[in-house]
Amino acid sequence: MSKPNKLTHSLDRFADILTAEDREKILDLQKQPLPTGIRINPLKADPATAIRDLAARYDWDVHPIPFCDNGWTIQSAGQSPGTTIEHRLGLYYLQDAASMVPVSLFDFSEPHPLVLDMAASPGGKTTHLVDRTGDKGFILANDGSQGRIPALRSVLSAWGGVNLAVTQYPGESLGGWFPETFDRVLLDAPCSMENLRPTVNHPLRDTTIDERLRLGERQLALLVSGLQSLKPGGLLVYATCSLAPEEDEAVLNALLDRFPRALSVRDVSDQLPFKTPGLTQFNGQPYHASLANALRLWPHLTGMSGFFTALIEKQASIPTPECEKPPTRSFSRTGLVRLDDETAKQLKIVISENYGLDLKAILNEYNLCLYERLDLIHLIPQRYLDHFRHLPYEWIGMPLGRLLADDFQPSPEFINRFGRHFKRGIIEIFGENIPQWIAGRDIRYPETDLSPEGQYLLVTDPAGRNLGLGKLLPKRLRNMLPR
Repeated sequence: MSKPNKLTHSLDRFADILTAEDREKILDLQKQPLPTGIRINPLKADPATAIRDLAARYDWDVHPIPFCDNGWTIQSAGQSPGTTIEHRLGLYYLQDAASMVPVSLFDFSEPHPLVLDMAASPGGKTTHLVDRTGDKGFILANDGSQGRIPALRSVLSAWGGVNLAVTQYPGESLGGWFPETFDRVLLDAPCSMENLRPTVNHPLRDTTIDERLRLGERQLALLVSGLQSLKPGGLLVYATCSLAPEEDEAVLNALLDRFPRALSVRDVSDQLPFKTPGLTQFNGQPYHASLANALRLWPHLTGMSGFFTALIEKQASIPTPECEKPPTRSFSRTGLVRLDDETAKQLKIVISENYGLDLKAILNEYNLCLYERLDLIHLIPQRYLDHFRHLPYEWIGMPLGRLLADDFQPSPEFINRFGRHFKRGIIEIFGENIPQWIAGRDIRYPETDLSPEGQYLLVTDPAGRNLGLGKLLPKRLRNMLPR
């Protein structure tokens, strides 16, 4: 038997539901590093092609994640996946495989869903929502902590989604502010992180029953708010990176006690390659039988970190007490002004001439509008304007670029997202210039047949990689990668 440690102590309280052999297997997992999970960005590349090229380029041994179409695990790596230019520019996101389960459970059969991500930072699951909706719904990515907003903005900016807005409000208030508004709600709840599979970033720590119960109370309040904001017939995914029943089944059990006829926990066992049902009792406390439909991802059964998640269907309305109205701000106070028709027409012509890109088709496909603030043009989601026009936000849509006289300076975000569709306005760099460019340095006297006129170009290499934005000047290619 392994020497007792913090994990051994944590496992002791599961003695009535885990055998001694199960507990020993979990302890043995600590000798094995958790494989790195990677999810390819389908907005920027074909995932199957991208993972093949990345594996060859960086000497990765990759294995598909069966429940996530765009997910793989990296079992070994010649170059760390967190150090590449592709990671920096949002071609992929590093995410534990267990964290890919919650969003994978959603059915997105509706073409343009309104989605609420209640506790979104740092943004991994938000980017997964962008992928699953094809960036054609609208996602309100909220987080209650102001200190976590910069990380969320950074991740979403790199990912390249346009149909989203970032807000910073208490999640407990959202149901009262926006009753029966959203088609899908994700609550990746704040938790104790008692996942029984420690990592470098999240080592083992002691938790107390008081902490777990306090967290459970807040999780229940967030859940009720999320369900109040959900339309009848809509779906909510509840998730924690904790295996503490006080934060998982006990919370859902209290929810079902409160709204016994309005909710059901869907059976999603056929969506995963392993059987890890939720608990129907713990420490002598019985739970609703339907909680067996939840997913309790024990590390020794899945090979992943510990995780809990459940898919809840709202079958009928639930009481929503009257409360104060949501914060409001006249949209005019944002400084954003709808781009006039003549300027919009000029912009579309310039983008077509410079890059062979049909901006009108993009606006139609993603239901976007052109707005300007000072001299910067933005892509703004029409669905935000339709449903949340007066809700103050921290970030919205995507900066498109600047129209300067008869020229156009694209934003790095626009280049990184839509560059794969360019037919013109591309410069290729070679040899030792590639690592120099990736390091953030300019290229002196680049090899090109283009006449240097200060034009803004998509930079690529012979492998066709999107290497960001550059400005071609008479003696150099100016590096405009995000710093």
